Amino acid sequence: MAVAGGRRRNPYIIGRPIEEPELFFGREALFGFIEDHLSQNVKVILLHGQRRIGKSSVLKQIHLHFSQRTQEFIFINYDLQDKAQQPLSQVLHSLAEEIVEHLEHLEFIYDRNEILDIGANLEENINTFSQVLLKKIFQKINNKKIVLLLDEFDVLSEDNIQSGVNQQAGISFFRYLKNLINEHEKLVIIPVIGRNLDDMPNLLRLFGRPPVQEIGLLDELSAQRLMTNPAQNQLRYTPDALKAILELSAGHPYFTQVICYVLFQQARENNVWNVSREDVAQIIDKSIECAEAGLDWYWRGLPTQEQVVFCAVAEAQRIAISLSQRVPEEPLMLLKSYGVLQTDSLVAAYEKLASNENRFLDNTGRRVKVELVRLWLLKQHPLRDAIRQLETIEKQEINKLLQQAQVLEKKHKTQEAIAVYEQILLLNPNHFSVVEALAQRYVATEKFDQAVELYTRVYQFDPVRLRDELLRTLHSYGEKLVSQGELMRAREQYLRILDIDEDNRLAQRELIEFGRIAVEARSEHPSVSQSFVAPRWRRRVVVGSMAVGICAVVLSVAGYRQVSMPCPAGQQKSSLIFCVRDQTKVSRGERTFFPNIKNPDRDQGLLAFEQGEYSKAAEFFKKALAVKPKDPEVLIYYNNARAKHKQQGSPLTLAVVVPADHADQADDISDKAKEVLRGVAQAQNQFNELGGFNGQLLEIAIANDSNNPDKAQQVAQELVKDKTVLGVIGHFSSNATLAALGIYEKASLGIISSTSTSTLLTKDSKVFFRTVPSDATTGQTLAEYVWKNQSINRVVVFYGSSDNSPYSNSLRDEFIKKYENLGGQIVRKINLNPQVDAELEVARTLFRYEAQAVVLLPNVDYTSGAVKIANAYANLTDSINQKFNRQKLQKLQFLGGDALYSSKTLQEGGSAVNSLILAIPWFREVPQSREFSEAAKELWGGEISWRTASSFDATQALIKALSSFHPSSQSVLQNLRQLNIRARETSGDAIQFTANGERQTRPTFVRVIGGEFALVRD
Repeated sequence: MAVAGGRRRNPYIIGRPIEEPELFFGREALFGFIEDHLSQNVKVILLHGQRRIGKSSVLKQIHLHFSQRTQEFIFINYDLQDKAQQPLSQVLHSLAEEIVEHLEHLEFIYDRNEILDIGANLEENINTFSQVLLKKIFQKINNKKIVLLLDEFDVLSEDNIQSGVNQQAGISFFRYLKNLINEHEKLVIIPVIGRNLDDMPNLLRLFGRPPVQEIGLLDELSAQRLMTNPAQNQLRYTPDALKAILELSAGHPYFTQVICYVLFQQARENNVWNVSREDVAQIIDKSIECAEAGLDWYWRGLPTQEQVVFCAVAEAQRIAISLSQRVPEEPLMLLKSYGVLQTDSLVAAYEKLASNENRFLDNTGRRVKVELVRLWLLKQHPLRDAIRQLETIEKQEINKLLQQAQVLEKKHKTQEAIAVYEQILLLNPNHFSVVEALAQRYVATEKFDQAVELYTRVYQFDPVRLRDELLRTLHSYGEKLVSQGELMRAREQYLRILDIDEDNRLAQRELIEFGRIAVEARSEHPSVSQSFVAPRWRRRVVVGSMAVGICAVVLSVAGYRQVSMPCPAGQQKSSLIFCVRDQTKVSRGERTFFPNIKNPDRDQGLLAFEQGEYSKAAEFFKKALAVKPKDPEVLIYYNNARAKHKQQGSPLTLAVVVPADHADQADDISDKAKEVLRGVAQAQNQFNELGGFNGQLLEIAIANDSNNPDKAQQVAQELVKDKTVLGVIGHFSSNATLAALGIYEKASLGIISSTSTSTLLTKDSKVFFRTVPSDATTGQTLAEYVWKNQSINRVVVFYGSSDNSPYSNSLRDEFIKKYENLGGQIVRKINLNPQVDAELEVARTLFRYEAQAVVLLPNVDYTSGAVKIANAYANLTDSINQKFNRQKLQKLQFLGGDALYSSKTLQEGGSAVNSLILAIPWFREVPQSREFSEAAKELWGGEISWRTASSFDATQALIKALSSFHPSSQSVLQNLRQLNIRARETSGDAIQFTANGERQTRPTFVRVIGGEFALVRD
C-alpha cells in the first residue's frame, strides 16, 4: 500500500491513559456493573486490576459512558499517584482544587477564590473540607451527586499518611473518606487499586465490604477491535496475525497496544501494510523492549519468593514447549532440581501466584498468563539469577550472624562457627553462599555425609563451578567409609563420582579393586564379613590398561553375591566385569555418541531401546530431555522410540552422518556434530508431532564417521546394506563426503549434505544434493563483495587444512578465479600449515605486497591458524602505533569463509577479529529466517548456527521426498529431483534443486562487532 498524504501517525497509544472514546474498546460489562450500583445508591464501588491493565483509561471513560445522565452525576477524576508522602491536609487541599477546577469547567462555580480560600486553611483544621467546603460545593451544583474517581487509591496506605506532617488524631485518608461519605448523602467514591485484594483486608472492612469488580483482560472480540479499529483502512491483519497477537498478549490491553504500535512502526518503515503471523514473530524482541516499563512491574511488584516461583513457571513452560509436553512441570519440583528446598514461604508464594485473584498464571497454575511476560522473564530474569535473590530473605538478621561466625572463625572456634551457619540455614535454607560455606566447614571437620548433602545442592544450582568440589568431597567420603569398613556405602560414593565424571581415574581404580577383591573374597571365603575385605580394599593394584572401561561388582549384604553391573554410557560389555568402548558406528537409540554428557535417564533409555522396550525407552528419553533439553541426540532417540513403538518396529527411516568423537579432530568438532543433529532433530520432532505421514513416524539413524574418509566409507557401506534407510544426511566435511559418495552412487541412495561445499561433489553425481551454497557460489559472491562493496584490488589469500581439504582448495580457487576476472589482484597465496610464521606473513602482506585485504579460507581444523593471522596483525598494529603515526600503517580488511563462523573464532581472536567479515550460508537476523530462528532458539535454549539451519532444511527435503505411499530409496531420489518447498517450511529460503543437485541460494555476510556476529546490511 502506498503512503499518501505524508508520514502516517501511529494510532496506537502507549504510555498514557486513553481519553479518546473512539480508541477505547470493551469493558461494557464493567460499565454496566458501575451503572447498576450507582442506580442502587451504593456509596463505594471498588475496582481493582494489575498495573497497565487499563485502570486509568477506564476512569477517563466513565463520564463519557454516563453522558446521558449529567442531570444526576458529576464525575471527577483524581490521581493519588504522587500523594503517598504528603500529609492529609495537603492531599485534601489538592483534591479541593481538582473539584473546583472541574466544576468551574462545567460552569457551576464563579467565585472559586472564595472556595479555595477555605481549602487553604485545611492545615489548621481538616474538618473544614467536609463541614464547610463540600457543603458549599453541593449548594452550587443543585443537589447533583459527585462521584470521585480515585486512581492509584492504594498508594495512600495508613502508614504513609500517618508518617506525614498531620498529627490531628492520626487519622488516615481511608478513614477520612469513610467519614465523608457518611456525612454527605450525595458523595460517591469509586477507588481503583492495583494490588491483590488479599493485601488490603483493612480497606474492605473499613468500607463495609463494598461491591468489587476486577478490571481484567479484554475478551477476544474487544481485543480484536483494539487491534484492528485504530488502524482501519491502513493496516490489514490476517486472521492468523490477530491470533498470534492474542497468543502473545492474552488480551492484555497495554501489551496488545504495544505489539500493534511496533507492527505499525514496522509497516511504516517498510511501506508494507499487510500483517502476517511472520511479521508478529519478527517484532517480539522490539515489543518487549518497548513494553519494558510495564513488564518490569510484573517483577518489582512481587516479593522475592514469588519472583523465584514466577521465573520457575516460565522456565518449566520453556522446557515443556521444547519437549512438546502438554503440561509443564510443577515449578516447585523444578526448583528442587536446582537444589532449592521447599520452604513454607515458597509454597505460599506459589499458591498466591496460582490463585484466581492473582491473574499472573493461567488456570492450571503451570503457565504464565501473558506470553509476552513469559518471554521477557526468560530474557531478563533467568531462573538461576532469581534463585540467587533468595539470599536477600532475612538479610539483616543473617548479616549479623555472618559477622558473628567470622569472629568465631578468627578465634579458631570452628564448631561454634558451624553452629551459627546452621542457625542461618534454619532462617533461610536457600542461602546458597552459606550452604557452600557450611559444606566447606563440614569437609574440614570430616563430616562428609553432611558435606556431600550440601555440596550436592549447590552443585545442582551451579554445576560448572561446584563440580570439582563435590567430586573431591565424594572421594574423601569414600576413603573414610572404606577405612571404617562401610564398603557398600563407599561404593555408592564412587559410583556417584562416575555419574558426574565418567572418566574419573581415581574412582575407576577404587571400583576396579573393589570388584577384584569381591570376587576373590567370594571364592576364598564364602562367609567372610565385609570388615575382612577392608584392609585388602585399601591396596592399590594396577590392573593393566583396561582401567578406563571396567565396571564394579556389587557386594550383597546377604553374602558376596556377584552381580553384573551395566556399563557406562558409550561402553559395552566384554566380560562379566569389564567394559570397553563401544565401537558401533550406527545407532538408532542403543548407544550414545556423547558419553561425556552425563544423563542417567538417557542411559536407562538406551538399555530399554536395545532390549526392544520402546515405550519404556521413550519415557526414559523424555525424562532425560527434561534434564538436558539442549541434547539433540536424546530428542532424536525419543522420537525414534516413539516411532518404533507406534509402527511396531517399522517406521520411516533416514540416516544422518556426523563426526561424533574427538579422535584426531579439532576440539570443537563434536560441537559441530551437535549443531547438525539439532537441525535434524528439530525437523524430525516437528514431523512426528504433526502425526507423520499416513500415521508413520520418522526414525533417524545416527552414524559416526569421525570425519575420517576411511571411516566414512565404512559407514556408507553399512548404511547402503540397511534397506530400511531411505536417504542420508551428511557427511560433515567435503573430504568425508567425497570418500563415501561412490558407495551411495552404486546403491542409488540419495544423500543431502548440509555442510559439504566442495565443487567436486556435484561432478557427474546422480545422488548428491546439498542445502548450502557451493564453494563456487560462495567464492564468487565473496569476490564480488570484496571488489564491489569494499573497492579492494589487492588481496592476500590464506588457505589450507591438515589433509589438503577439497573445501579449502575449491573455495580458494573459485574466489581467486572470480576476483581476478573482476580485475582484482591476488598478490600472494599462503598455505596455512603449522610452520607458517604469522607475524612474518602479516608484515610481508603490509610492507612488501601492500595488500588491502586478507581473505582467510581454512578448513575447520585450521581455523586457529587463520585466527593467528588476525592476532598477528593486531599485535603488529599496536607495536607500530606506539612508535609511528597511525596513518603510516595500511589498514587491512579481514574476510573469510564459513569455517571461521564459530564461537572458537570469537574466543581465540578477541578484539583482533573485530570487523572480520564472513560469507556464511544462513544467518538468524536475515528477515526471512527469523521465524525459524525464534522457533529453534525456543527449542534449544539459545541461538543456533547455520549448520543447524541447513541440516533442518536437508531433513525437510528428505521428509518431503518420503511423502509418497510405500516410499523406497528410488522414489525418494526421484522426488528430490522434482522438489519445491516453500520458504515458510524451511529455515528461510525455498528449496529447489538444480539438475546437478545445487540449491538455488546465495550466502549471507556477517561481521564481528563487539565480540558477536551481526548481519552486514550494506
